[in-house]
Amino acid sequence: MRARATDLVGHPLLLLLALASLLRVMLVVQGGQLYWPDERLYIQVLDVFDLHQGHWFDILKALFSTQDHLGFALLSAPIAAVQLAIGHALSRSGDGLMLLPGILLSQASVVSIALVYAIARRAGRDRVEALIAAALMASATTMFYYARHLLPYDAALTLGLVALWCAVGSSRRDSLLCGAAASAAFITYNGYWLFVATVLLLHVHEGRTALRSAATRALYAAVGFVIVPAAIVLVELLTGAPLMFSGMRRLAGTVSDGYAPEGFSLPWAYLWHAEHALLLGWIGAALFVLVGRTGWNSRRQHTAAMWVFAAVFIYLALGCSSAIFHVFVVMGRQARQVVPFLCLATAAAVVELLERRRWSSWMVAVGVVALIVQSGWNFSQPLQQRFPRDVIAEITTKYGPIDFENTIEGPPLTHEHVESRWVLLNAQHLYNPRAPRPPLPSSVIEVMGFRHPQQFLPYQYEGLRPTERQVLRGSDISMRLIDIGAPVDRLP
Repeated sequence: MRARATDLVGHPLLLLLALASLLRVMLVVQGGQLYWPDERLYIQVLDVFDLHQGHWFDILKALFSTQDHLGFALLSAPIAAVQLAIGHALSRSGDGLMLLPGILLSQASVVSIALVYAIARRAGRDRVEALIAAALMASATTMFYYARHLLPYDAALTLGLVALWCAVGSSRRDSLLCGAAASAAFITYNGYWLFVATVLLLHVHEGRTALRSAATRALYAAVGFVIVPAAIVLVELLTGAPLMFSGMRRLAGTVSDGYAPEGFSLPWAYLWHAEHALLLGWIGAALFVLVGRTGWNSRRQHTAAMWVFAAVFIYLALGCSSAIFHVFVVMGRQARQVVPFLCLATAAAVVELLERRRWSSWMVAVGVVALIVQSGWNFSQPLQQRFPRDVIAEITTKYGPIDFENTIEGPPLTHEHVESRWVLLNAQHLYNPRAPRPPLPSSVIEVMGFRHPQQFLPYQYEGLRPTERQVLRGSDISMRLIDIGAPVDRLP
């Protein structure tokens, strides 16, 4: 028994998960919570517990009245309750007091890494292949930088991967749980509807040897899928909360940011700026799976092809729904749905090459070092980011009241003007940038500066049009504190 415990502690997967968890804690501690407007959902959940203290029926009704991404509101409710219970009721304005929810919610992406390992193992792959898939998932920047924000994306993807783990099973219970987990993922973040659909199709496809088996899988998965919204609707009817379906329709009608015609090109641009050479590795592995079909282990070839086709299906469906049908607009957070499948397929290709002995030991060592170096460089940018909320707190502590201004036209100021010689530029989220403003007068003195979050290029693929990204990249949007002399000397 003691030997087993020792083996478990020393398991490479646990070491990988521990490192991934530590990096996410470091990311959260650096700040960034409440930067995105969509993070207001967690604040709404916090307000529910703050407003209805101890009145559990009212709390339940208010939580189920959440119209945007209800699943995330329900998942984050226990965290909000604990946060208030330990005295963080004023966390909406306090410095550093969003660390608790940030750290806890950030671990969803760590669980996703473990799930990729579990999916590979359940699909019949050996431990080496499963560990490589998990390591690739842990190395993906797209699975990392959102962990600092109080957003539903990572939690929804984790639930989607739970559904995928069930999808590679064959029992009726697996079908029920696959449908239920897929439904929970969709309710947590509606934007991952394609991931959910892909997982359900993969589950039904696994029963392809017999039409009756496929039909049985589809039936039980459908029952599981319906159970979750049925339970939610029942609670809404009992509490008098509005039904979630009306909120989903309203939310779908409000998503108008972005540029639909770039539906096919945006995923590639986004993944390149986020992953760089890692994306090239994924593409090369996918091509090897599809083209290098001779000499493969048949079972590995089947699962690898399944992962590649899943990624291709999601990509094509995203592109068609946006660029052709103009139903949805593709953003970076939707493009990342392909990443788990690409990691699984790449792991299969790597192990196949290792077994064929086409890679010598020194080539393996070079590949590992290259992955570590590329991931370290990719991760360094999010780890060094500063955000307006934290910069404002630091500067006002040192300089007192400050004024605010932007160096580009379009985004309305989110702070009121204050009479001060100190002006902080671009300390907000820069929505709808139209054009750069005239250069600053030569009399202006720059006191200090910080890179703006949106200078991290993957952030620019969230709701911005190509012309707006061009404005951001062609202007100095860094957050800068300047001394204008007298308060009356306003910027032009």
